[in-house]
Amino acid sequence: MRYDRAIYRPLGDLYLTVEFGDELNLSLNFRVIALDLALRACPIPGVTETILTNRSLGVVFDPFTITHERLVARIEEIEAATGAITELPSRRVTIPVWYGDPWSRECAAAHGAPHNLDYLAELNRMTVDQVIRTHSGTEHWVSAVGFTPACYQAMPLDPAKALTAPKYLRPRKWTPERIVCIAGQLTSFYPVASPGGYQLLGRTPLELYDPTQRNPAFRDGPVLPRVGDRHTYVPIDEARYWEIRRQVETGTYQYEIREETFRVPTERDGP
Repeated sequence: MRYDRAIYRPLGDLYLTVEFGDELNLSLNFRVIALDLALRACPIPGVTETILTNRSLGVVFDPFTITHERLVARIEEIEAATGAITELPSRRVTIPVWYGDPWSRECAAAHGAPHNLDYLAELNRMTVDQVIRTHSGTEHWVSAVGFTPACYQAMPLDPAKALTAPKYLRPRKWTPERIVCIAGQLTSFYPVASPGGYQLLGRTPLELYDPTQRNPAFRDGPVLPRVGDRHTYVPIDEARYWEIRRQVETGTYQYEIREETFRVPTERDGP
């Protein structure tokens, strides 16, 4: 459900969330981004950080500078004056993926789960090749970044290319780093080895989290994904995986990132 008016929820003494709905929906994410841009254009004294998620905006504030009540009132004023956005700055980021890689196979087997691509093919009534073509056949909109550094959630921009997948009933104790994964219709990423329950699609040779910031792609910070990015996943084979991986490790790989403008779909555009 999409709310007609935003709901303001206190989360402790230092945090407020502005919620626009209770479903996964691109239009809700656009509203989150619009409010964040408006708050950046009209800074509120005492607000120290904003956190964009799929359907809400988190606002961290200093209660010694502004009260919760005054903060809500000020954001309501700004939100009411914020019109619908028609265009957004959006980077197009190309991410090569070795779908069905051996690390994913080993991880699934170690946790008593079927090979994830076979499982996804069965669930979506496709062949494995069709799963790969479907997932890589559309851009994916990054709607949230967090949980662990460079972990993100991304929605398929073409609904016809949406796969569906459940999480593991019991989370894995470990997942290899740099695994691209999916649950529901959201694509995500394991930047470091960690537990998890998303289905494993494949492994990328790229680092999306680099605390050393060796590569120029990380000049603005160690986390590459940003809300508003569009990811394009490109299937690669084993030979290409290792070729790219060697370049990444030496800091010579040229990340494919294009600064573009994304036109926000409207109801008149149709499905």
